[in-house]
Amino acid sequence: MTNQSEVRQRKSSEKGKPAARQGHKVDGSLKRTRMAGLPGKQIILEDEMKKTYKISLVAGATMLTLAFAGTAMAFHGGGVAHCDGCHSMHNSPENPVAGTPGGQLLKGTDASSTCLNCHDGAGSYHVNSADGSNAKEGGDFYWVTNPYDVVVRGNTKTYGGDNAGHNIVAADFSMNADPVNTQAPGGTYSATLLGCTSCHDAHGQVLDGTKGGSLPISVSGSYDDTVPTGTIAGNYRLLGDSMYEAGNHTADGFAYSNDAPVALTNGSSGAWTRYGTGMSEWCANCHGDYLNSSTKHVAGAGNGILNGFGTNYNSYVATGDFEGVQATAYDDLVPFETGGDKASLITAGQSTAGPVAGAQVMCLTCHRAHASAHNNMGRWDFETELIAESHALESTDVPATAAVYYKDGVVIDVATDYGHYQRSLCNKCHVQD
Repeated sequence: MTNQSEVRQRKSSEKGKPAARQGHKVDGSLKRTRMAGLPGKQIILEDEMKKTYKISLVAGATMLTLAFAGTAMAFHGGGVAHCDGCHSMHNSPENPVAGTPGGQLLKGTDASSTCLNCHDGAGSYHVNSADGSNAKEGGDFYWVTNPYDVVVRGNTKTYGGDNAGHNIVAADFSMNADPVNTQAPGGTYSATLLGCTSCHDAHGQVLDGTKGGSLPISVSGSYDDTVPTGTIAGNYRLLGDSMYEAGNHTADGFAYSNDAPVALTNGSSGAWTRYGTGMSEWCANCHGDYLNSSTKHVAGAGNGILNGFGTNYNSYVATGDFEGVQATAYDDLVPFETGGDKASLITAGQSTAGPVAGAQVMCLTCHRAHASAHNNMGRWDFETELIAESHALESTDVPATAAVYYKDGVVIDVATDYGHYQRSLCNKCHVQD
């Protein structure tokens, strides 16, 4: 099959002369063409060398598509993207600033606003829907800016809002710092500095980048991509490595000490993710007091198979149902780290298997990374007896289209999946129901 480069060569003039556009001579004048009444509406073109080539428009379009499909990279293709996607050099009409121009030449008033210029919305790579409908592993920032009321025992209580997730500062999207937690719980990172680039390295560097000795990044570190020789994959979801300065707030002296975690996801939509190692340690870059503390829930490496509760996890299906088996025990509302490397995650794919030796509890076993419909960014409602009666399900303020509960990117009815009398999913490990 003719590839793209061969097509280009055939349409080019001899070395040292400019290439002619299709249907034109090198000097710009029109060449004679004729239509052949053959399938595919083939066009016969005569080039300057008097050679004739038959190019099928249908097949040509297909070949070009295939040629680009194998090499095209997303905007964040694992490493640094093209600069004018986030920056405007001169605030020109061709590349305007959407917010208030600043010294970093960002296209938004701040870093998170710049990110949300593309990532605002629902579906695909968007993280801030208008109705809470994003059903992706990281959650939906909708819940941070849309608290909801519920009548509980005759009293109206407010849920969600500032308590629903990470309160990133994005002035252009009316997202403000957390008014209650002025520092990261379990740490010292200032709430006024919290933004997308507090966690994600917008430049996609591994460690200190190529200037620090890292090889060039060729593919994303989030997916099952082949890494060409002499290059490396980026970090999972562009998360900052050790040495990362949490959004380049260099003046505050804050820098990460733990590397990015190992995980695998299906694609930019983030519908499903399987975790390998390092997530809790990475979260501890800001929330250090929560890592393997004797007075807080244990998370991270070195604590045995789910802190000794692996057998419970594998047998527990729902309240009153202990007929589960390890091969199908995985529950995406209560995920865990396998303890394996990227290669093992790729081999397992979207596995349904429960934990074995080396598996560990992590922060994201119980929490969403961005935000959720539940207080404390819970994967389930921590503050109700029956999850089928979760506050977000009971509130009339919550849109009917909102994704309150979902697994691997698919919205579920928890009463159907678990039964109406399902208690807290803490019981997947602790079995106190």
